[in-house]
Amino acid sequence: MLVTGGSGFIGSHLVDALRAKGHTVRVFDKLRPSAELEWFRGDLRSKDDINEAVKDVETVFHLAGVADVNVATVDPQSCLELNELATLNLLSACSGHDVERIILASTVWVYGKMAGVVTEESPIPLPNDIYTKTKIGQEHLLSSWSLSHSLPYTILRYDVPYGPRMRSNMAIAAFVSRAMRKEVISIFGDGSQGRCWIYVTDLAQGNCAAMKTQAANQIINLAGREFVTISEIVNLLSEKLGEFPVKHEPARAVDFSGVRTNIEKAQKVLGWSPTSSFQEGLSRYVDSVS
Repeated sequence: MLVTGGSGFIGSHLVDALRAKGHTVRVFDKLRPSAELEWFRGDLRSKDDINEAVKDVETVFHLAGVADVNVATVDPQSCLELNELATLNLLSACSGHDVERIILASTVWVYGKMAGVVTEESPIPLPNDIYTKTKIGQEHLLSSWSLSHSLPYTILRYDVPYGPRMRSNMAIAAFVSRAMRKEVISIFGDGSQGRCWIYVTDLAQGNCAAMKTQAANQIINLAGREFVTISEIVNLLSEKLGEFPVKHEPARAVDFSGVRTNIEKAQKVLGWSPTSSFQEGLSRYVDSVS
């Protein structure tokens, strides 16, 4: 198995899950993985680096690239190169080395600012930002490449992950950090905006399940069972960590109320469901950073 971005937040948990199942794992990343395993230090934009990394690999999990909307906004060219052009290089290398399947980490952000429930059949609107544009582009590359080169793929649309090793600027990490230091947490609007947050080890298991034959050439949502609002997160943190100051601010134009991500297809095709409730996952994360 090759995991691009295997030293990152989600990738490192996926590596752990694959190894626990007995798979031999190779990591392609600029950063050294924490575990002792085969590591290819390279650049996604280098065809030579990617060609070397995919040799003798059956399955590629493609998680590497720009994953921060703010980074993409500041440097759109790098986002385009690292997310789309690098994916094209990877697809070419996979076909050249007879890789059996490529599994892409996509995102529910491709559904845009829709209301209600989204399924894999929901229409994909024009993107609101460069990051989302490149994730839609990655999906298009996989599906079109498969038609012309017969490379099977699976596209996994993640809802917002959380858990140990996540970036400090991610919403839940920032909330927990402020709550632990008894600093003010701001709630914009009525706090009803939310997500179907997914605990990172559940997400890793969903990726492992995607290796099943029936997942080939499928698009599948991976999300938590619950839609959890910002206000509910703040309340859970106060129960876990004690009181801290909360400031209610006017709603912002950029705020998005969130959608409910349907995971029935993942349950049916992959036999996968998240095992952690949001409260359990949040508590484990707080304990991990305490």
